[in-house]
Amino acid sequence: MNVIIVGCGRVGVELALSLHQKHLVTVIDPKPRAFDKLGLHFSGRTIQGEGLNQDALQRAGIETAQALAAVTSSDNVNAIVARIARDIYHVGRVVARVYNPRRAPIYDKLGIQTVSSSSWGAHRIEQVLIHPGLQSIGSAGNGEVQLFEMTVLPEWKGRKVTDLLPVEHVVPVTLARGGRGILPRMDTILEADDILQVSATTEGAKILRGLVHENGNGHKKE
Repeated sequence: MNVIIVGCGRVGVELALSLHQKHLVTVIDPKPRAFDKLGLHFSGRTIQGEGLNQDALQRAGIETAQALAAVTSSDNVNAIVARIARDIYHVGRVVARVYNPRRAPIYDKLGIQTVSSSSWGAHRIEQVLIHPGLQSIGSAGNGEVQLFEMTVLPEWKGRKVTDLLPVEHVVPVTLARGGRGILPRMDTILEADDILQVSATTEGAKILRGLVHENGNGHKKE
């Protein structure tokens, strides 16, 4: 997968080092010294430039990118870069880091998936970008009940939780939307890129995996 990371601060570095061995990673930052933090073993590319500059984005290969994370120290820059990636270059998976959680609802209205610095780190951004399907994040007892995290796909937008989950085997636990968490009900209307956590029996997990696999296991770039 071709992944662009805009911002080479702490989160950008951690994300780049986590991804570069399995994916084509390009990091953009205006400060050349920032790339020193990536170390000698980083196998990705670095582009000196502003993330808001479309020339820098094009040099980074945004026209063929499948994912982009905007993780600079500016909420405004992250939001604008995310919109450029999504609306102009039609990148399939876009995440913007947000420092001020109060701004998350605004970005949510713009349809931008956000990750709050106070509660999410590079690992969570990686999950949203690279593994938007079904992820096991815990279990109870001897594994009879498991906790899963899944990203709501665009084709599920507008459907109720009860339309998506096999109610006899799966129970909704939490839902994150625009970096904010809520307690979902069975009649909660889903939005694309919602992060839904559910508890499921073995049979429920099997059904969920089939559902995610059936829908392509994530966003596809047109």
